[in-house]
Amino acid sequence: MTEEFLAGLAAIIGAACMLIGVLLMFLMVTLFFRKTEEVERRIATPGKQLDGIRSIWGNGPIGRWMRVSHVYAFFVFRKFPRIGARIESRMGDEEEPLPRSLKLWVIVPYTAFVILTFLFFFSGWYLGAFD
Repeated sequence: MTEEFLAGLAAIIGAACMLIGVLLMFLMVTLFFRKTEEVERRIATPGKQLDGIRSIWGNGPIGRWMRVSHVYAFFVFRKFPRIGARIESRMGDEEEPLPRSLKLWVIVPYTAFVILTFLFFFSGWYLGAFD
């Protein structure tokens, strides 16, 4: 493989990651947000951080994105050893176990978005955009 071919491949991957990432973000704050609200309703107990985030950020596009990010952070950070229980108790409570399919509506799209963002910046780095 030549350097020219790899540079072209990196440019195509970067552009595709950007387009798919923006589309995925749009879907998360529109179509997928109903599931995020359902998860948030079940885990955001009154007086906890997720309940406050809902009232602070509201229901606009940026507010929805912040709410999706915080629900995702709740699921990811609570699995950390030693500090996970404190983070979970501060952010919210999963009083009744949520169905795995409901959790995946938040975890899978956001994780895909993070991976696409990483690939976008990595392809930019490979192409020398940060020099």
